Amino acid sequence: MKPIKEVCASFKLVPKKYRILGNAIVVEDEKENALVLKRKFKDKKDLYQYLDLRGFNHFPSLLGTIDTYEIYPFIREVELPKEQKALDLVYLMSLLHNKTTFYRAVDLDKVKAFYEEEENELNYLFEYYQSLQDMIEKHVYMSPSEYLFIRNSSFLYGILNLVKKLLEDWYQILSKKQKERYALVHHGLSLSHFIEKDNGYFISWDRAKMDIPVYDFYTFYKENDDTLDYATLFDVYESKYPLLKEEKLRLFILLLTPRKIVLQEDEAKTCRIIHKEFKRLKKVREMVSKEYKEDTEEKKQEFDH
Repeated sequence: MKPIKEVCASFKLVPKKYRILGNAIVVEDEKENALVLKRKFKDKKDLYQYLDLRGFNHFPSLLGTIDTYEIYPFIREVELPKEQKALDLVYLMSLLHNKTTFYRAVDLDKVKAFYEEEENELNYLFEYYQSLQDMIEKHVYMSPSEYLFIRNSSFLYGILNLVKKLLEDWYQILSKKQKERYALVHHGLSLSHFIEKDNGYFISWDRAKMDIPVYDFYTFYKENDDTLDYATLFDVYESKYPLLKEEKLRLFILLLTPRKIVLQEDEAKTCRIIHKEFKRLKKVREMVSKEYKEDTEEKKQEFDH
């Protein structure tokens, strides 16, 4: 592996400052000229060429590769509120999918694999939470976190039942379809992987591949904090890239599947975790309810703070 100074010398830059930025190293000279050195995990030349051919040029120019490094120009970002940045990211996400969409035959093996994996996860969560509830209800006195969980257990089971229904609906559609929509999916979208400059840039394309487009919104949801208004961001995304019914179902299944809550010794921390998860599920369920307005008790039921 070549020393960083030697790599920079190839681009006529004499390093004066070094800064770690995620998986990259930002190197600046005394005049604040800067390069980004990123460890190369796979060759991206074909990927960038494909994006360019499809009319999507929202990625930093690859200046070259030396040894194990990819060399990029350092783009100084414009500071904006994170809500505006999230909105701009979603617009660019929809553009990426619009520019790279194509159709391929439905792979029934993959359909069955997703169905079985999700079904197994839901069955496991049902059993886990029923066992947890049984254990708590044997206690003479409940802790604050146990009481919070018991008060909202019916809400949780309602969510699990709703996800099971969505999963069945999804499977029925895909098992009868001939073709499924694909696009180039970044698979790492977050506010830290979006540079707000010019018309915006996505960085860190190491996990990019052809896939079901909704996985980008799902990753974006997972990788950012819960203060963003994801319902509005989803509406914006879909206004630019309307989703098919089976795509919405897949996304809602992923978003609505509850996370495993483990009771811990730190009561305050556990209460925060439980409240945060139920609040998250309530918000996602409201997104789902806009699309599927079946008048069920599970959807009407609110959780207790």
